[in-house]
Amino acid sequence: MKLITFHFAGGNQYSFSKIFKGHTNNHIPFALQRDTDDLDLNEAIHNFLLDINEKIFKNSPYVIYGHSMGALIGYLICQKLQEDDLPMPQKLIISGKKAASIPREKKLAHLSDNEFWNEILTLGGIPDEMQNYPELIEYYLPILRHDFKLVENYQYEKKSKLNIPIDVFYGSEESTEEEMLGWQNETTEKVTITKLEGNHFFIFNHVEYFRNYFDNLIHQK
Repeated sequence: MKLITFHFAGGNQYSFSKIFKGHTNNHIPFALQRDTDDLDLNEAIHNFLLDINEKIFKNSPYVIYGHSMGALIGYLICQKLQEDDLPMPQKLIISGKKAASIPREKKLAHLSDNEFWNEILTLGGIPDEMQNYPELIEYYLPILRHDFKLVENYQYEKKSKLNIPIDVFYGSEESTEEEMLGWQNETTEKVTITKLEGNHFFIFNHVEYFRNYFDNLIHQK
């Protein structure tokens, strides 16, 4: 079983290294290319699909997992795979993302640097010591702003339901189950919703839990 992953805003191919430690042969992380300011989600999906076709063999079972921005990307990729009649993942796994049909309540990409950074801090996931390194903040700000702009420009479009199950995880401090229930409208198969304690980056408070979860996926018959 191959584990294809898509990172959250500001992340990279190493974003899930703690969770997938020991799975170098199974884990295939995909990273967003940020070499242009006008990249939109459709272009990003197209680029990812080209890579997936190169790295996934037709006879190789796989799942797709994404957190936050990565969850949206994973969902859109599954839509495109199904539209093009390409081999589908056995499951779509989502964390830190409300149902795709729910519009973002708050947009951040247009804010000033200080306002934008303060909003980022409220999401969690930023080490406290990073505040002592303004050069790091200066480096990450345009990366984060690029990714937030990408997601905030997304307009939901109702399409045919997926034909694969979806597992949804969310943090107790960031969302409610009601906000996750909309994922049930995106597939004809089973949707399993799980709440875990924590903020937007709750996954890193439950590394062992997710290691076991993905271990079970890899070894399932």
